[in-house]
Amino acid sequence: MEPDERALETVITNHNPKDLHETRHQQKGTLRDHEAEDIPGCLEAPANALAYSWKHFIGGHLGRLGTRDDVTLHQQYMADISASSRNAIDTVDPTPYFQKYGDNSWAAVKGYLDDVTRVAAEPVIQKYTGVLAAADVFTEHTTFWVMESIRLDLGYGSWVHP
Repeated sequence: MEPDERALETVITNHNPKDLHETRHQQKGTLRDHEAEDIPGCLEAPANALAYSWKHFIGGHLGRLGTRDDVTLHQQYMADISASSRNAIDTVDPTPYFQKYGDNSWAAVKGYLDDVTRVAAEPVIQKYTGVLAAADVFTEHTTFWVMESIRLDLGYGSWVHP
């Protein structure tokens, strides 16, 4: 094993053994809810990996090895999802959902979160379709889980802070 490969392996395994796996799925444009236990850590993983010298990334590309540029693109994609999620949390009004569903607060929350996700995902889908494979397919799903982490793990936009 080359020294650079050991360094990359160390970066990934010292944070969370799933980070490389998570990053692989994120490279394809999806963050799988049943696999992601540490979304803030997953968002940090590309920067940690890029801090080391390496040339090839085996990360879910179909028919080719990934590159440092691919990891940088993924990092920007996830940053855009995070920023767009914060903007949607700040701008989507939950009131219409609570008015529509009355006493059924679960339906109101679901409607609100679905709308926040849609509003957050739309500009990211527009920006990355044709640039990042499957951005048009998986961005909304990925955005939901990043938005939930921003709300629940970080307390952003929450009336009750963790």
